[in-house]
Formats: sequence, structure tokens, C-alpha cells
Amino acid sequence: MMCLPPTQEESLNQIFKSILSGFLKGYTFKGEVAAIADNVVAATLDIYNKISVELLPTPAKSHYTFNLRDVSKVFQGILLTKPVCVQNTDSMVRLWIHETCRVFYDRLVNDEDRTWFKNNVVTLLFLHFKVDWTAKDVFEDNPIIFADFMKKGVEMDQRTYEEVL
Repeated sequence: MMCLPPTQEESLNQIFKSILSGFLKGYTFKGEVAAIADNVVAATLDIYNKISVELLPTPAKSHYTFNLRDVSKVFQGILLTKPVCVQNTDSMVRLWIHETCRVFYDRLVNDEDRTWFKNNVVTLLFLHFKVDWTAKDVFEDNPIIFADFMKKGVEMDQRTYEEVL
């Protein structure tokens, strides 16, 4: 039997900041996009910590077991993009919203939990990105979707992970 203590918040911040900052600088994203890497990490860890504490597994929601693999999936999705597709902070924030929804929101089973998630995302948008978007703006009026299959005839290794407008 092996027991590992939970990773401390400080260590998680350092690990994911290093990964995301290295990616954004290595692919020469614009300075304003690279500058919010710390905010993306903080917002991701905040939503992960909140959802892990507040949406606990029950017999009807036995799959509500959130762990660091989910956090890494958010960043894995972000790392699929290229500078040509994310040219400003709004694009990066929209990508972050898409990835957190893909990883966390898609697993939620009822409207109460989905509303809880939407409200928390909107709060984090203002807290970490100083963006004053409402849940209606983000989740209803103009749903945010990123994909890599929108251009026909493009080879797999040439695809770009971009917002579907």
C-alpha cells in the first residue's frame, strides 16, 4: 500500500505556471497573452478546489471525484492552441472557459450543479481576469467552443485548435 499526501497549493502553482509560461513563451504568443499565464493557473486551481470541496460524490453522482488529472486536462487542452488562434487576452480567457467546461462542467448531472459551476466561473472571470462577463454572455448568448476539425483537407499535424465562431 502506498499513501501520498496531497500536493500543496504552492507546488501546484509552480508546476502549472512553469508548464503554461514555458509553452506561451516558447511559441511566442503575444506578451499580453503570456502575461496572464499566472491568472489562468490561479483560476484553474480555484475552480478545481471549489468543485472538489463543494460537489462531492453521492450515489447518484459517483463520478464526482475530481483530482489533479482533471487540472492537467485543462492545461493539456490549452496547450493545443497556437499563437495565430489566441491573439489577445479575451481569446485566452475564452479558451480557459472552454477547457474548464470540457473537463468539469460536462460531468455535471443536474441543473443545480451546472448553475453553481456557471456562477463560480463568472466570479473567477472577474476575480482573476478583471472581465465583467455574465453567465448569460458566456454560456447562453455566444457559447464558447474550440475545435481542431473546422478546416477541410488539413492534415492531422497541421490542424489548429481554434474557436468555432
